[in-house]
Parts: sequence; structure tokens; C-alpha cells
Amino acid sequence: MPVSYPRARSCVALVSLVALAANAQAQTAARSDTLPPVVVKKDEADKQKKKAATPKKKKEAPAVAQGQAEPAEAVPGEASRDVIYSANRVPTDITKVGSAVTVITRDQIEAQSRTYVQDYLAQVPGVSVAQSGPASTTSYFIWGAASKYVKVQVDGLDVSDPTGTQVTTALETILATDVQRIEVLKGSQSLLYGGQAIGGVISIDTARPVLGASMTASGETGSYNTQRGTASAAYGTDRGYARFTVQSVRSDGYSALAIGNEDDGYRNLTFSGTGEYKLSNDVKVFFAARALEEKHNYDSTYDSWGLAPDGWPGARGVNSQQSGRVGTEVKLFDGAFVNTVSIQGMKLDRDQWGWSSGSAVNDSYTGDRWKVDYLGTAKITKWATVTAGADYMEETAETGAYSQHGIDLTGVFAQLSVEPLKGLTITGGGRNDEHSTFGDFQTYRFTGAYFYEPTQTKLRASTGTGFRAPSLYELYANNEWVSGNTGLKPEESESWDVGFDQWFDNKRYRLSGTYFQVDTTNEIGGGYDANWKWVYQQIPGTTHREGVELSGAAMVTPWLTLSAGYTYVDARAEDGSRLVRIPRNSITLGADAVLFDTVKANVNTRFALDTVDSSNYQLEDYVLLNAKLSYDIRPGLTAYVRGENLLDEKYETVRRYNTPGLSVFGGLTFNVDANTYASLK
Repeated sequence: MPVSYPRARSCVALVSLVALAANAQAQTAARSDTLPPVVVKKDEADKQKKKAATPKKKKEAPAVAQGQAEPAEAVPGEASRDVIYSANRVPTDITKVGSAVTVITRDQIEAQSRTYVQDYLAQVPGVSVAQSGPASTTSYFIWGAASKYVKVQVDGLDVSDPTGTQVTTALETILATDVQRIEVLKGSQSLLYGGQAIGGVISIDTARPVLGASMTASGETGSYNTQRGTASAAYGTDRGYARFTVQSVRSDGYSALAIGNEDDGYRNLTFSGTGEYKLSNDVKVFFAARALEEKHNYDSTYDSWGLAPDGWPGARGVNSQQSGRVGTEVKLFDGAFVNTVSIQGMKLDRDQWGWSSGSAVNDSYTGDRWKVDYLGTAKITKWATVTAGADYMEETAETGAYSQHGIDLTGVFAQLSVEPLKGLTITGGGRNDEHSTFGDFQTYRFTGAYFYEPTQTKLRASTGTGFRAPSLYELYANNEWVSGNTGLKPEESESWDVGFDQWFDNKRYRLSGTYFQVDTTNEIGGGYDANWKWVYQQIPGTTHREGVELSGAAMVTPWLTLSAGYTYVDARAEDGSRLVRIPRNSITLGADAVLFDTVKANVNTRFALDTVDSSNYQLEDYVLLNAKLSYDIRPGLTAYVRGENLLDEKYETVRRYNTPGLSVFGGLTFNVDANTYASLK
């Protein structure tokens, strides 16, 4: 098989990293060899030991903006980015990760208090989001790769919809108040996460408790008669913890379709829980659970028959979903061999009442998923680690468009990570997936990272392949509006990227850049037949996506942090037509300020430029400005006011669908734990 240009380029990048590391290692060794040995006299050595043992006196923090604040040593939250969990499915130092990754920390989430996870993802360089009305279907893209190519998990749970047309995750249902951390891993990750992870992985973790008992609560009200509330209770010890949370949001909303004038409201009630317990120093058990009930009104798709009558009560949807995961982790050989086994299940029921072709319609959807997963990590030498695993999944679905169908998928994989030279980390491995309908598919992934400590510079590169099997809906749908196609083939992909991460002044400043390319073949699209029935079919040729992303953060003063991001994406089909709803240029800007001891402010803005929708329709450019001001009333009690779309931009992310105008919200957050309680006495 001839080597493709993307594969050749990525191999060159990886080889260059090795050569660069070897050269730096040789220069370092040469310098150290030419220096004379340092001889320290005994009495001088004793003085140095005493000096090192004497703690340095802390400097008093300077006055900051009429208040007092301790000077941070790095960009706020930067320390929590030092370890990445999703890249290798085990904790990995950021300097050893060869993939491009963005981490959204708890500090960022609290600074903005947005409602949904997708609100934060929209600010990530390389990611774009489009939505067709309040609480309606959200499309999301990583490096121009659509939702169907992105793996999403919450506390290790696969919450994608088995009944969906493309088995994507409904980000519009995932509330953000209780989220602790979001990792956005970019580029093909099929080796460790399965074929669907062609564009990347979004890993969401909910909050973990501190030691002892703790409780949090929050409430918010504002525009569109919106109310939001959260309550959680937790208990943690040195052996384990348990945490349970309930979140709710309701709103009268606004008209989804631009030509409508009735409000499309929505409600979401979510329960979640996580916990773990150490049976011994080497054995622990854990669990995660989620359940949600979501209801929303919507405007049925506009067609030649027109829209459902405004205010018609039948245009609504109900989504009920329950999922859970239990497992155990066992460490052997003094922790050198870590084994994790888990089982998870998910059940989904959806009902939709709508309006199409001049008449009312009702569709019901039910889906189930069971998955068993094993992951083993062995530290075989100081410089080599093997990660291997296997997973088995059963998935069934039944909708109004087809009777019950199902698939089985078995995967096995292995990855080797080596550190042949100081600062250089190389990973590589392969995966085989056996699909009950389409047989065996092999994928691979290689990454390289070189960290030069004296200048705090990291160079990285990665390449990988993936495949996505047609969904049950794409295969078997059959009604008067849509027809599946059992002759479809799996989509295949190849991607690569090269980039750098540079830290300055003890991580007070950070700059990152990446060039990326993602190609897919056998992409599944569709078209209308002679009877105006949508038929799924393969798109000939290669769909090509390439671009550049840049991001940076700077702690300008101890009380002011600035951030910025820029992404350029050129995404086109084989015939040269652009892929829809992906801004060619996007810019994000942010600022966090500590104005006084008890007052904090956040301002962020996002520009979306040069976006097309279906039929090459050019969407208007737009800029969104959001801000939040918070005041700490007392320890553990904070009041805030925040605004979204403060410029009151009239814009669309999906043609003919509305977006919210200027919106203002106010709220309170309360949390109490042992430390907070002591400070209140």
C-alpha cells in the first residue's frame, strides 16, 4: 500500500522530534562533560545544608486594585492542567502528551456560570458549535470534524443516543453547574476510544468532594423567565467519597424558527452521583450514575407545507435517559501493573410530537447500550509503559422509522509509550474492532512529544486513523420521509497534526499553536430521490479539513489574567464545496479580574467569521460579548449578575433558526464544608 502524503508528513514530524531530542541531549551532555567537577568543603557543605533547610520568609502581597490578593505563580488553573487524563486514559504529565488538548478548569466554569457544557466548548480554539433553537439539537465540530466523529463521555459514561441518526451525544442536555473539569482531546483517538473518535474526545468530569461533609446549592433567575437551581451533598474520607447532585433548569425560551413568533420553552432535570472506596491500598471500587428528564417545545422543520400553527401545543419533545457504571481497580506488583474493569449500561426513551407536510406526527424512540471494558497499564521499565485493553458493546434501537435492530462491537488494543531520551516521549499502538455487521477494522495512532526544560518548550506531533460504522438509523430507517441504505460502508479517516506549547516566567504566560489535517473517505451523506424522499448514500472522494489554531494566556498582573484564541479551518468536500456551519475564522478573547478582595469580574467574547450553511448560504458574521460580576458576601456565599450577548447581536448559527438576544441573569451560590464552617464560627 503506498504511503499517503499525510502519513508521510506525520512520520517526518515524529522523526524530526527524535532527532531534535537526540541533538539537545548530546549538547547538554557535551556541556556537562567540559565543566570541571565542583568540590565543596565539608564546613561549606554544612552551611549550604542549613541554608537550604531554613524556610524563606514569605513576602507580603501588594495591594491590588484597592484590595489585597496573594500573587499567583502561574495563570490561574494552569497547575491543574499539568496532568492530562484522557490522552492515554491514565494520568500523564502534560509535557509527555503528544496530542493537542485543551483543559477547561473549575476556575473557568465558576468565573462564567454558564448553563450548558456547550457554552464553554464554544470558546475552545478548534471547536465550533451550532444550535437550531433553545434546547434543540446542537451540532459541534472539532477541527471541522462533525459531532458524529467526536466521542463524548461524562464520568466515564458513554451518553450518546443509540436511536439518533448518527449516534451523537446531545450536548444541549448536559448542564455545567456541577462540572469540575472538561478535557478536549483533538485529532484521531480511535486507538483508545474506538472508531468514532475520529475528530477527538470530550471528557467531562463532575465535581469531587473535599474531606469531610460538604454541601453546595445555587439558584439563578433571569431573561426568558429562566430559573436554574443546583443542590449537592457529599462526604469524603482518606479512603473514598460519595457525591450526589440534582440540577434543574426551566425557561419560557424564544421562537426557534426565525419566522415564528411563539416561545419554545424547555425544562431539564438531571440527577448524578459518583463515588469510590478503597478496600485496601491496592484495590478500590467505584461508581457513576446519571439520570435526566428533558422536555422542550420546538418548531417543526420548515418545508413547502409551511410551519405548524404558532402556539400549537403538539410541537414538543420528551427525552428520558438513565445510565450507570460500576467497576474496580486493582494494583499489582507495588502499583507497577494497574488493572481496571468496569461495566456500564444506558437506557433512553424519546418521544416527539411534531408537524410535517401539513399534518401532525408522533415518533417514539427507545435505545439500550451495554458495555464491558478492561484497561491494563504496566510500567515495564523506568522508560517504557504498556497500555492494553479490550471492550465489548451491545447496542439496540427502535424508532418510528424502523423496527428493533442491534449491533455488537468487540475491540482489542495495545499501546507502547517509551522515553528513550530525556524529555522525549513516543507512543504508538494499534486497535482491532470486530463489528457484527461490517467485520474487522484496524486503526493505529502514534504521537511524539519533546519537552526542553531549560526554555519550557514542548514540541508535539500525532497521527492516527479511524473508522465509523453506519448507524442503525442510516442503515434501516424507512418511512415516507427517509430511507436507510443497507449497502453503506464504514467511513474511514486519517489525521495528523504538529504543534508546540511554550511557557514563560514560571507559567505566568502560555502560548500554543497547532497545524492540523483531518481527511475522511466513504463519508455518509444523502440526497432526495425522485419522490422527494431522503436517502442515505456514500459521498464519493475525500472530505478534507485543514487549518491552524493558536491560543495564549497571560497573567498580566496578580489581579488580571487575559486569554485569546484563533482558529482557521478550511473544510471541503471532494467537489470543493465547503462543509456547513463551520466558521472559517473564529476568535475568542477573555479577561478575568480580581477587582477587590470580594469582587471578581469576567468578560469574554467570541467572533465567528465566514460561515456557510446548506446550499452555500452565507451566514452573517457575528460577535458575542458576555460578562459576569460576582461578590463574596461571606465565606461560602456569593452573589452574581451575568449577561449574555450584551451587544444584542441578531445572528444565526443554523439558517432560519433564532438565537437568544441580550440576556441578563442573577444568582446566588452557597457551599459549606469543614473549612468554611470553621471560618463562620
